[in-house]
Amino acid sequence: MTVSNGYCTDQDIRDQIGDSGSKLDTDQIDRAINAASRAIDRYCGRRFWADTELQVRTYRPDDHCSLYVDDISTSTGLVLKTDTSLDGTFATTWDTADFQLEPLGADQRTTAFSWYQVVAVGSKFFPCDARRATVQLTAKYGWSEIPDEVVEACILKATGLFRRKDAPFGVAGVNDFGPVRIARKDHDVMELLAPFILPAVS
Repeated sequence: MTVSNGYCTDQDIRDQIGDSGSKLDTDQIDRAINAASRAIDRYCGRRFWADTELQVRTYRPDDHCSLYVDDISTSTGLVLKTDTSLDGTFATTWDTADFQLEPLGADQRTTAFSWYQVVAVGSKFFPCDARRATVQLTAKYGWSEIPDEVVEACILKATGLFRRKDAPFGVAGVNDFGPVRIARKDHDVMELLAPFILPAVS
């Protein structure tokens, strides 16, 4: 199995478990990484891997000045168009001076970032129509890089999933105090991901 847009690597899991001799099954590790990565996407309501090619998406704004969009990883190649005539064609192309991406200064940070809001600052406004999408945004979606917290959360989650095969009924073994059980919820993972959950999801 190949890892697709995973948030950690095969070696990360081996290091976490202490597999210095590379004895663990690669396919099982990759399956755990894929599952953990997509679980993180669902939990946070967003994804952190960045598109390599420009993607076209449409939005239906409910505000003439501000529009929340999917995470944008870079401003390179970004094109904003609107359907001002409300006929289903995006004929009006905005100049870069007509809008700004927010949070402001996100790309000045030394850590991973994304923009998720477009604000009209020039003479143009977002046309609002409850019947159809009126904004077309061409961009590379995702994050500039995978946040460190997401990487660590993926390592913890994927390691737990990998170890489940050796923990029938959630019991990972027995020590002097009795059965060692795998927790249903990993609070460390939840704490690491908490700052990245979209408000609508939380």
